[in-house]
Amino acid sequence: MLSKKFPFRDQVLATAMLITVIGSLTLAVMDEKSRPQFLDLTKFAIGTYIELLIPRSRSNDSDV
Repeated sequence: MLSKKFPFRDQVLATAMLITVIGSLTLAVMDEKSRPQFLDLTKFAIGTYIELLIPRSRSNDSDV
């Protein structure tokens, strides 16, 4: 039932983002000197995932 609402492309994207976030946070915990860079990578990954989930507006279709 979940697979009908959540297409395969979105499942792959969600899995990749989850791995990226967990990996970045793990590395940020282990390496204190590079912590800001890993946290920036985590913010970027989450922002990219959210942006890809937002449907695009169809402004070209409304032109008369």
